[in-house]
Amino acid sequence: MSTVDLANAVEPFGGDATALRRFDEDGPHLLPYATLVNARRAASSVLGVIMAVYEWQGAPLLFLVDGEALDNDEQLHRIRRLLAMRGDAPYLGVIAPGRLDVYRIALDRKTLRQSRVSLPSGEGIERNTFAHLANSRPRAAINQSGWISNVVLNLLTASITKLIATGAVTDEDAISLVGRALFARFLADRELLPAAMAGPDVAAALFDDTASASRTCQWLDDTFNGDLLPLSEGLFDRLPLSAYRALGDVLRRAPDSQLFLGWQERWDNLDFAHIPVGVLSQAYELYLRRHAPAKQKREGGYYTPRPIADLVVRACFGGLARQGGCADAKILDPAAGAGVFLLTAFRELVAERWAADGHRPQTPALRAILYDQIVGFDINEAALRFAALGLYLLSIELDPQPMPVDKLRFDDLRGKVLHRLTSEDATLAGGRLGSLGPLVLEEHRGRYDVVIGNPPWASGTKLPDWSLVCEEVARIAQARKIGNPTPPLPNEVLDLPFIWRAMDWAKPGGQIGFALHARLLFQQGDGMPDARQAIFEALDVTSIVNGVELRQTRVWPEISAPFCLMIATNRPAAAGSGFRLISPRLEESLNAAGTMRVDPQSAEIIRTHQMAETPDILKILFRGTRADLGIVERVRSKGYPTLETFWRSAIGVSKRGRLLGGGSGYQTLKDSSRPRLRGDGLPGADASYLHGLPDIDVAAFDDVLVKSDRLRTFRFHRIHDPRDPALFVGPLAIVHQSPPVEHGRIRVAVSDKALAYNESFYGFSPGTYPDGDIFARYLALVVGSRFALWWALVTSGKFGFEREVVEKSTIDRMPMPDFGQFGEAERAEITAIFSRLQTGEITWESVDRWVADLYGLGERDLEVIADTLTFNLPFANAKHAAQEFPDRANVTAFCEKLLGELAPWGARYDSSFEADLVHYSASSPWCCIALRHRGGAGPNVIEQDLAGLLQAADATGAGELIAEAQGMLLIGRLAQQRYWSATQARLLAQRIIWSHLPFLQARTKG
Repeated sequence: MSTVDLANAVEPFGGDATALRRFDEDGPHLLPYATLVNARRAASSVLGVIMAVYEWQGAPLLFLVDGEALDNDEQLHRIRRLLAMRGDAPYLGVIAPGRLDVYRIALDRKTLRQSRVSLPSGEGIERNTFAHLANSRPRAAINQSGWISNVVLNLLTASITKLIATGAVTDEDAISLVGRALFARFLADRELLPAAMAGPDVAAALFDDTASASRTCQWLDDTFNGDLLPLSEGLFDRLPLSAYRALGDVLRRAPDSQLFLGWQERWDNLDFAHIPVGVLSQAYELYLRRHAPAKQKREGGYYTPRPIADLVVRACFGGLARQGGCADAKILDPAAGAGVFLLTAFRELVAERWAADGHRPQTPALRAILYDQIVGFDINEAALRFAALGLYLLSIELDPQPMPVDKLRFDDLRGKVLHRLTSEDATLAGGRLGSLGPLVLEEHRGRYDVVIGNPPWASGTKLPDWSLVCEEVARIAQARKIGNPTPPLPNEVLDLPFIWRAMDWAKPGGQIGFALHARLLFQQGDGMPDARQAIFEALDVTSIVNGVELRQTRVWPEISAPFCLMIATNRPAAAGSGFRLISPRLEESLNAAGTMRVDPQSAEIIRTHQMAETPDILKILFRGTRADLGIVERVRSKGYPTLETFWRSAIGVSKRGRLLGGGSGYQTLKDSSRPRLRGDGLPGADASYLHGLPDIDVAAFDDVLVKSDRLRTFRFHRIHDPRDPALFVGPLAIVHQSPPVEHGRIRVAVSDKALAYNESFYGFSPGTYPDGDIFARYLALVVGSRFALWWALVTSGKFGFEREVVEKSTIDRMPMPDFGQFGEAERAEITAIFSRLQTGEITWESVDRWVADLYGLGERDLEVIADTLTFNLPFANAKHAAQEFPDRANVTAFCEKLLGELAPWGARYDSSFEADLVHYSASSPWCCIALRHRGGAGPNVIEQDLAGLLQAADATGAGELIAEAQGMLLIGRLAQQRYWSATQARLLAQRIIWSHLPFLQARTKG
C-alpha cells in the first residue's frame, strides 16, 4: 500500500488534485484505463506501482508511479515500455514527497536517462511543472516510429502485403487472415484462449500450417457465429508456406525476459494485453486509407484520430445528460468505417450504465448494450469487418470477468448492429448511395438518441441517382419549416446530406455530432452560404469546433483538408438561438503531440440570424475578433458598391456574363489541353493575338507602374484555353494572387499599355471607360493597401481557410467608394498619390492612411487591422509571431492600453486604476497581471490566490481567466504574443466592463 499522499505530492508542482484518476479506486471514469487497471491487480505485475493518471482536458497527460515503491530502474524501464503500448499519455512521472521525475513515453531504444524530460527548476518555478507539461509538451512530438498506432499500422501493412505478394489470396482474404491472426494474438496475450489453444508455444503456432489455421479459424467462427472477418471457400488449401510464415509472425510474442530488451518494430515485441482496442481500429482505418487511396477518395472516407472521436462523443453525451440520463441511449454512426466512434460510444454507454446502476456492468449487461444500443452503417465491407472485430474486442476488454471462455460467444452483429448499405443490382434506384439512399429502412427514422461520426467529405462524386438525395433533403427541410424548402448541396458534397439525414434518424431533442469539412463554415461561393444558412436554421447547433488552423498538424495527421466538429440538438433553431464557435489556435508544441486546446471560455457566441445578415461572420470571427466585425459592419453600412457591382454597371460584362476586361491570365499548354470545338484540331487555343505583348512576371511588381520595356515578349504559340482579348488591353491594373510574406500586402501594378499575364495574376482592364487610367490607379492603390489584405483575410471563402492565395471573387466583392462619384479633385488626388508612390516620395504606409481616410477609418481601426494581420495571416511568420513569448515591453504596453480603455469608467466612479505584472516566467505558459484601484493596497498578491487562478486556467485549457481576490482583479492569459496586443487589451476592457462592473464601481477608502 502506497504511503504517498498524491494530492499533497502534486501540489508543489502546480498539480490539480481533481485531475488525478487514482487506480486504487473503482468507477466508470477508469474505463479508458481498463487494461491497465486489470493488469495492476496481478501480484507479479510491474504495473502495481502505478498509482494514478493525471488528465488535462479529459485526456491522459502523465502516469504517476510511486517512487517509494519502485524496486529499481529496470522496473521503471519495463513500465515505460508497457505504457508506450497504450498510445495515450505522453509522460511517465515518478513521484515522491518533494520530488517529481518525468520521462517521455515512447517505443524506442532510449535509456531512462535519455528519455528523462527537463523540468522547470528554481525557487517557486516548480509550481509551473504540470502547466509546462500540459501546455508546452516538451519532447512529446509524435513521430512515425515511436507511436503505437503507427507501429501497428506498419506491421499490419507489411503482413497483408506479404500475403498478397504470394499471389494465392485476394486483398479481402489477406485482410481477413491477418485480422483473424491478430484477434487470436489479442486473446492469447490476455490469456483468454481455451486451454487447448493456450500456452506461449501453442498460441504461437495457431496459424503455422493448414491444419492449425483451419482449427483456429473454426473455433473463431464457432465463437463469433461466422461474423468475424469472412474467408473465401477452400482458402487454406491454396496458401503457400510463405503465407503461413507471415501469419505465424503475427502470433509470436517474445518471452518476458526478452520483451524489454532494446526495441525493434516487430510483432514479437508487442504485448496486446496492454494495447487498447481503439489503437487497432485506428490502425485499420489508416490501412484502408493507404491501401486503397482511390477508393477512399471516391468514397470520401477519412480515418478519425481517437482524441477527435472522444471529443465528439463526450460532447454529445454531455448534451444528452443535460436532458436526462444517458444509460439507455441508442447510438448510430451512419458512416462507421472501422468503428472508431462506435468504440468510444460503447465505452461511454458502459460508463453511463455503471453510474446509473451503481455497480460495474457484467457480461449480460455488456452484451445488451452492444446488441441493443449501438448501430453502424457503411458501404465498405472491409471496414465493417474491422468494426465488428473492434466491438468484440472492446466488449471483452470492458468485461470484468471475461472467463470462462464460453463467455466469449457473441451473436452475429450483421443486420442488427452493423449494416452494409450497398447493392450490386444496377436496376435498384439509389443502390449505390449507401446511408444516403433507400437501403436505410424506415425503422431507423427517429430511433436514435445520438447520431455521431465522420461522414465522407468527397465532392463532385457524380453518384448515380443523386436526385434521390436532393429529394430526401428537401423532404426533411420542408418538415422543419425553414426559409429555404430546397436547400442546395453545392458540388454534390457528401457530408452535408449526412447532416440532413441525421435529423431524420435522431429522436427529437437527440444529439448530433459530426466531424466535417470546414467548407460548411467558410466557403462563400457555389451556393454554400445558402446551404449553411439552411442547416443552421433546421438544426439547433450548440457548438462548432473550428479546426482550420490545425490542418496539416498531428492533431489530425494524414489529411490536409480543413476540418470542423459540429455538435447540435435535433430540433429547429429557435428565434434568438445561437451557438459557440471555438477556434483552437496553432500551438506548435501542443499540436505536434496530437493535442489541441479546446477553450470554451474564448468561444464566440453567434446567433443564427447573424449568419443570414452577415454570411461571412464565421470567417470574420475566426481570423479576426469582435473589433474586426465592427469595422466590417461599419464599412458595409456606408453602402459602397462592390467592385463587381460598379464594374457591371460602369464598364460592362462579356457575352458570357463575366466582367468585361476582368479575369485571370492565360494558362500555358498542358497535357490536359484538348482540341476546341470548331477549332483547328490542335490541343489548346491559338495564342497569336498575344504575340508581341510584353509578358509580366513577379519581378515587375517592384515598380507600381510596369516598365514594359524591361519585360520579355510573350512567346507561346498556343495556350490551354482561349482568353478574352479584352483582358489584356491597357490601361489595366494587375494583381498578383499570392501575397508575398515579406510585403504583407497584395502586390499590384498598373500598365498603361497592353500587356500579357499568366494565371498567377488577375487583370482589370477598364477599356474605354472615361478616365480608365485613373480608375486603374485607384484600383491598384486600394487593392494594394493593408486594408484590402485584411478584408480578404476576414471575408474570403478561401484565403486564410484552405488556400494562401487571394481569389479574384474576394476582390470583386470588396466594397469600394464609388469612383463614378469622384469629382476632378478626387481624381487628381488619386493621380498625385500614385505618382508620388511611383517616384518613391511616399511609401505604401502613406497609401494605407489615405485608404483608411477614404473608408472613414480611424487610428483605432488601423490598430485592429494591424494586429489581425500581424498574428492571423496564414503565413509562417505570422504563425510564429502569434506564439512568441511576450516580452515585458509588450505586457507593459498591453497594461497601458487596458488602463486607457478603463479610465473613463474610473472617472465615472471617482477612481482610477493601476495594473501590475505579478506572474512572468519563461517556464510558465501564463502571464498574469493584477488590476487594482489606484491608492489602494499594493499588488501583494497572495500566492495561494495566484496559484488557484493558474491552476483553474490550466485545468480548463483556457486562454484567459479572471478572478477577483483581495480587492483586485487577477487576470491570467496565455503567454503568447497574440493575447497581448492592443486589440486584445481593448477587448479585455470590454469584458471587464460587462462582467465586473461592481469592481469598477468600488471606491478606494481614504
